[in-house]
Amino acid sequence: MDKLRLAYYDVVPADLRTFCSLTSRISKHVLDKFGIGNELMSCQLWYTNQTQNYVVGFLDQQEPSSEWNGHVVCRAGNVIIDAATQNLEVKLGVPVPWVVVARRFLVTTQLISRARLDNNAMLEWFYPPANMDTNPPVEPVALVEQYGNLLYERIAHSPT
Repeated sequence: MDKLRLAYYDVVPADLRTFCSLTSRISKHVLDKFGIGNELMSCQLWYTNQTQNYVVGFLDQQEPSSEWNGHVVCRAGNVIIDAATQNLEVKLGVPVPWVVVARRFLVTTQLISRARLDNNAMLEWFYPPANMDTNPPVEPVALVEQYGNLLYERIAHSPT
């Protein structure tokens, strides 16, 4: 997982860093090629610090938008991989890592996972609120395969 995190944006173009459905499908493709069981997991992404709270995904927006009103990560075993945390930085000006691999909570709770950042802020992933469309948009298979295969090759042939 760490190799995936470190190599991700060496291979995947940075202009895709806010497209959670696409980046999660690329992660899924890579893990599938390694034979690692995984799935897409819809969620909300929260950023909190002493003075700020921001949320990405599944906000009750009344106005139609060209963007999906959700957030999705790739779940593999007891970890999640989020390669679209940059939504927080690009859209809200909050500095965050480009890719986060975080352990899942293995107890029944609304909180899926948590990661503490260097500035004592926190990233947290929660299950979506009830009655939301949690199906991520379909992404171009050719694009997922192109970057997924390149990322797989980079990881498979990197020194251990």
